[in-house]
Amino acid sequence: MLLNYFIIYQKLILTLFIITFLLPKSNCNCTKPHLTPENIINLIMTNYSRSRMPNINKPVEVSVEMTIQDVMSLSVLSNSFSADIYFSAIWHDHRLAFDKFDQCRSNLSFDDSFEKRLWSPNVCLVNTKSVSIHSSPKANVLLMLLSNGTVWLNYRVRVEGPCEMDLSDFPMDHQKCYFVFESYSYNTATVKINWLDNPITIPDITSISADDFIITNYTAIRHVEYYKAGEWYRLTAEVTFKRKYGFYILQMYLPTYISVFISWIAFLIDLKALPARIVLGVNSLMALTFQFGNIISSLPPVSYIKAIDIWMFTCVAFIFASLLELAYVAYQDKKALLKFYRTKKPISSIIKVANLLEESPKNSLLKVQETTDNSYEKEVPPIPRTETYFEDRRRSRRSRRQSMSAKTEQSPFYQKGTFLDKMSFIIFPLIFLLFNICYWTYYLTK
Repeated sequence: MLLNYFIIYQKLILTLFIITFLLPKSNCNCTKPHLTPENIINLIMTNYSRSRMPNINKPVEVSVEMTIQDVMSLSVLSNSFSADIYFSAIWHDHRLAFDKFDQCRSNLSFDDSFEKRLWSPNVCLVNTKSVSIHSSPKANVLLMLLSNGTVWLNYRVRVEGPCEMDLSDFPMDHQKCYFVFESYSYNTATVKINWLDNPITIPDITSISADDFIITNYTAIRHVEYYKAGEWYRLTAEVTFKRKYGFYILQMYLPTYISVFISWIAFLIDLKALPARIVLGVNSLMALTFQFGNIISSLPPVSYIKAIDIWMFTCVAFIFASLLELAYVAYQDKKALLKFYRTKKPISSIIKVANLLEESPKNSLLKVQETTDNSYEKEVPPIPRTETYFEDRRRSRRSRRQSMSAKTEQSPFYQKGTFLDKMSFIIFPLIFLLFNICYWTYYLTK
């Protein structure tokens, strides 16, 4: 803060030195001022009228400069900004010259109370929602009167104004906000305002950080604005802000990268593990959708496509494409199984009975119910079975399953699905890499 004040007053002193240096030098050698400030004010204000302009035959030339002290906020949701600035209006009023009364005094300084007694070009900010003069504790207004009649009027104000934002490149976007100055009371016929040399000053540009923005450039513009009441000179300070997108890389882009990469793991899982593959794809899609919802909630609704929209839609497309590939492979696997079962011979009744017997207790009796004219139930001794018998049955079923799996894996449908998985695991990352190169190159160099 002290550095800001030092630079501002250093600039003020330098300007005063230049103005004083251009004045005719006095031939007298002064040791002390002859008049007090009160005496000088009484002399110059004797016939002074604030309702009369300094010049009658030509417009009063007014120079304007501004210093950006801080930018507190730059809101995307409300399209507005808030900043603390100093701005000065400098003009010449020959009626206020006091060098003829006291050639040893170069300037006089006053507060805002004396400003109300002088004619002023009424330079103000016209594009703001509100402007307030800082009071700490008195109003931060500096009025400096030079000996040749030059008036330097400086305000320290807080500005809240609109800042129309274009989010097409969000979050790698640049935003431009404007400070617009006009002489509110006088048109081009009476007051001619212009920028001072080096009109915009930022003492420490690295210390100004509005939310997640930094100032990268600023430009001073002057043009004529046309109203029904006439023509007014307009001075515009254009300040360019660049968004710091490191936060969005960690909170938005990195999670979407992970979701897309997880969806590709399904290409490495065996075709027969369809539930696991489906879970990976669906979870990745749900995570990406949730992330996109969080992004939308923090941005205003706009009718155009943003850079983050392109990124999210592309990531969703990649995950959805992996699910489509999974559906196609599952369909091919189903066709392979159906073909295998169509060529399989029916299982004999003997095998069914053997399976039934195997599931029954070893020492139980087989109850057979025969239905004749006289129904009766008799116990039939169980078929003698040994441990070898059960082991043979289990080995037989295992052999049939292995045979079915082997035949399925050898089928052209299964081989086609495996080949498609291998190709997808190569093609998907390559296309995604190409998209990343185009995306980041375009938005980071724009």
